[in-house]
Amino acid sequence: MTTNDIKQLAATIANATPSEAARMWINIAANKSLAIQVHENLTKEQRQGLASKLIQAEKGENQKDNKNNNLI
Repeated sequence: MTTNDIKQLAATIANATPSEAARMWINIAANKSLAIQVHENLTKEQRQGLASKLIQAEKGENQKDNKNNNLI
């Protein structure tokens, strides 16, 4: 991947919705060196935003699970 590709990936994940960001980050994190490069290309605010989005996505999944459990 080129530097421009990594910068574009960082920008895309920074602007993604929580669920999109979570899906993207799972794929990125599978490649440790790529994850480090993307992380380094995010600003501090973008890193914090990504962390917040990942938490929101996880909460959304937990809420879905709870709703499904109530149906049983």
